[in-house]
Amino acid sequence: MAPRTSSWPVWSGILSTDKNIKSADDWIGARRMEDGADELWRIHDGLYNLEQWIHKHPGGSQWLEITKGTDITELFESSHINGKAATAVMHKFYVRQAKSPRKSPFTFKSDGFYNVLKSRVAKKLSFVDSNSYHIKSMLVVDTYFLFALALCVGVARTENVFLALLTGIILALGTVAAHNFTHLKDNWRMYYVQLVLLSVREWRISHVLSHHIYTNTVQDLEMSLLHPFIHWFPTEDKPFTVRLFPYLTPIIYPFIIPGQLVIRTFKCNNDKADLLMFVIPAILMFCGQMAIISIIIAWIVIVLTSSFMFTFIGFSASHHFPDNFHDGDYVNDECIDWGIHQMITSAERSEPINNIFLTIATFGDHTLHHLFPALDHSLIPLLKDTYEDTCKEFGLDLTPKSFTTIMHGQFKQLTRVTPNNPKKDKIETDIKLDNNI
Repeated sequence: MAPRTSSWPVWSGILSTDKNIKSADDWIGARRMEDGADELWRIHDGLYNLEQWIHKHPGGSQWLEITKGTDITELFESSHINGKAATAVMHKFYVRQAKSPRKSPFTFKSDGFYNVLKSRVAKKLSFVDSNSYHIKSMLVVDTYFLFALALCVGVARTENVFLALLTGIILALGTVAAHNFTHLKDNWRMYYVQLVLLSVREWRISHVLSHHIYTNTVQDLEMSLLHPFIHWFPTEDKPFTVRLFPYLTPIIYPFIIPGQLVIRTFKCNNDKADLLMFVIPAILMFCGQMAIISIIIAWIVIVLTSSFMFTFIGFSASHHFPDNFHDGDYVNDECIDWGIHQMITSAERSEPINNIFLTIATFGDHTLHHLFPALDHSLIPLLKDTYEDTCKEFGLDLTPKSFTTIMHGQFKQLTRVTPNNPKKDKIETDIKLDNNI
């Protein structure tokens, strides 16, 4: 048995050797160099030329524009619940077999956990009117942002700093809810996230293509871009400040999203959508009598507050519990079912209130969301019975943990330096049980 990083012969060197990956564009550029797609689109071991399909793609053109020249196997499998229909379309664009094996260790065997679950989910959803559920998500995210913008008007008229803080909190909750729309086909609601300085294009790379596919590995930009300031990996080289004072790491949360804007601007990777970040200062300017300096201060308070809340909710969602797999931990197999990887990198969180306004704004039902990221979040609760039955069939643990337990767990993970070794732990447990007998 070996550390999981041994199964990532190229990617495991990113943290230690490739100091140039400082942004989403750097990451996707590295993928184009290493995925063996030869400027085409790779799915499993086949290469496809999708140039003529870009503007006909039901999910929108941006997905294919971003991923050209990369291996999109995991994205293709997880985005198309009805895999047979999508595969039938892809045959038209087949070019040839890839010359090199895939770098990814993830598998999609027909009798494996993920494909079995996906086939059952597809069958269940075939009887559901998804449009009626989608309306719920739209109403939720619109409500959050309309409320936030109304609060901005209140800030402009009162210049109240506490109202600015509340605006930032509501914007953060709305941004978490709007993140659902960045996973879906191109739509105007996905641009809500731009109000808090995020970039839809950059987010789709760092979150959808990186984090959602390669969760908790060195290929997960939501782990590697913050290294070493926030160090999730179980290694001895953690800065002493992180190991000794993990509860102080939230100090940098307010600067994470603004920092991405700075890097994006410095690298000249801005696009027209970045202009939406000026919506809030425009409201502050035209809906009150604030001085320019007061507008700037209020905007900064709103942006920093939303960055803090959004980051805190994200880090406390599911992934950074000490029992979860993080790159450097040991696993029994070098190749693993992609769905099982999503399971071992997410802690099941109990949802005390089954309300879409709360779950969609706090990354609720997170493991199911990771397994089926392209599904509207309002449909996720319909899958729970199927999900639980399939997990039971495959012997996968679904013991839920409370939000506060997972929240504290992420700080414990920051101090963890010893890799988890499931096989060794089981042997030691069996020995203890034998001794007790």
